[in-house]
Amino acid sequence: MKKTNFLYASAIMMAFAFGVTSCEQSIDNPVDSVNRGATLSDLIDEYAQNGVLELPSGLDVELTETLVLDAPLTITSKGAPATIIAKAGFVTNSSIVFSNVNIDATNAGAPLVKMNTLPIDGLNDKGAFEVEKITFDGVTIDGLSNQLFYANKQKYLINSLEINNSTINIAGGSSKTIIDFNGGGFPLNVTISKSTIEADATSSWSNGGFFSTQSGAKITDVTSVEGATHIFTVIDSKLTGIAKGKTLCTLRENNKDYQYYVVKDNVVADCGKSGQFLKGFCGGQNINKKDNWTASGNVVTFDGVDKGAEENNCLEGACLVPETAEEE
Repeated sequence: MKKTNFLYASAIMMAFAFGVTSCEQSIDNPVDSVNRGATLSDLIDEYAQNGVLELPSGLDVELTETLVLDAPLTITSKGAPATIIAKAGFVTNSSIVFSNVNIDATNAGAPLVKMNTLPIDGLNDKGAFEVEKITFDGVTIDGLSNQLFYANKQKYLINSLEINNSTINIAGGSSKTIIDFNGGGFPLNVTISKSTIEADATSSWSNGGFFSTQSGAKITDVTSVEGATHIFTVIDSKLTGIAKGKTLCTLRENNKDYQYYVVKDNVVADCGKSGQFLKGFCGGQNINKKDNWTASGNVVTFDGVDKGAEENNCLEGACLVPETAEEE
């Protein structure tokens, strides 16, 4: 008995000596953690399970330093969207999904998502590293002044890049491209659905672009799969002030058999050159592969003037045209 009591007393003394006190000082949940100064990186380390971090409803948390990821990660909220106050960006070589969160990118100072230096191992037979998805689903982003996504001139094959049910508010007259594969990498599928990407007249993204593969990869540079396709889909969305007066997209290749476009039921204002929004998807070139296009129901204006008729000269039936009043 005496020996047992001595060991117990010694353990208590050591616990206090090394600062291991009562459970009252432990971190119980993400809200407590943030109240104690935890950042998004801390929450991922502490609370992410199986590659998913579920933030409490309405929580505000800062990303203070570049977050480097080497495994898939999903960041979501339970209930009302949490807000990530981004003072840096995410750098990854894996899939990343943002779902039901707000992101304040005003002071990010970097691409929101940037691909890391290409891994040495795990490359396909074309020397590309395959990533399943980059996804923004139910996300509101404010103050974006750098790329939303930047492939960083690295040879990644992205299977899916998706913006769904999201709102992206552009800030500043940046020359960056929103979805940027310039210099390397290639996406098989780009999908924008039920989303808003806009800049007002005072903060127009007029010097930047929508999408780029310029000086980058061709599809045959990143995959040897026979019949592989690139499908660019924009549906049920609102686009405003993107690359106004400039070519909407800059491409390594255009009008190729593997390139497909679905552009339907969008409201577009001041994007690309006047009357050339659709041509902008082909780098400003005429649309020669019309069978590769599905386009209808779009409303396109430039400086407040409807451009549907001009757009339809490029691709018949792609845009709605206001009815003219019949003469009496």
